[in-house]
Amino acid sequence: MTLDATHPPVAAVLGYGAILLALFYAAFSLAARSWLRLDKRALAHHIVLYMLFGPAGEEVVNTLWRHVSGTPLWEYRLYPIHGGNISLFFFQIWGIFGFYTFLRSQVFPHFDRSPRASTLLVFGVEAVMLELLVNVPYYLIFGSHIFYYFPANLGPLSHFSCLQVIPFYIAIAITTRRLNAVQEAANYMHLKVTLGFYLMVIAAYILVSPT
Repeated sequence: MTLDATHPPVAAVLGYGAILLALFYAAFSLAARSWLRLDKRALAHHIVLYMLFGPAGEEVVNTLWRHVSGTPLWEYRLYPIHGGNISLFFFQIWGIFGFYTFLRSQVFPHFDRSPRASTLLVFGVEAVMLELLVNVPYYLIFGSHIFYYFPANLGPLSHFSCLQVIPFYIAIAITTRRLNAVQEAANYMHLKVTLGFYLMVIAAYILVSPT
């Protein structure tokens, strides 16, 4: 398996991410019928949680899938590391996902906190849609995937996402919802220490066999 060695300039990738953040903020503000006020503490905790559990989960899930099926479930094409399981731009990719879910929790708080299994399933399907929103425009602009899925079960949108990742995103939703609820209940006490610990874990993980 050969990873795509061509990448857009770093500034272009960062700019693309900034545009997505602005569009998501505008869309959720429109849904709320007013500009959303962002709690910096809650937002920071939400985003860093996704930056922690996202790439760690990707490494576990893709490695297990490779051992079971003989081929990976996906391959990162944007600055791949860890054998293509994750991207060097994990902070932007998962930061965008964390930002999106934070905004959703502000606009639809009752839905976001629902314990129903059906709600978690909706989160999993929503994550597939979010991958499409991130990956398809990137492909149209830069001519390459951020991540390439090998299963083809989404018709013309196959390889931009796939249905097999739904359980993974449900697990991410359960974990992050619980930890965010704990921090919110504690009024984000010792947030700097908590975030510092998360960031050290992320750095240690990324530095282990980064290629």
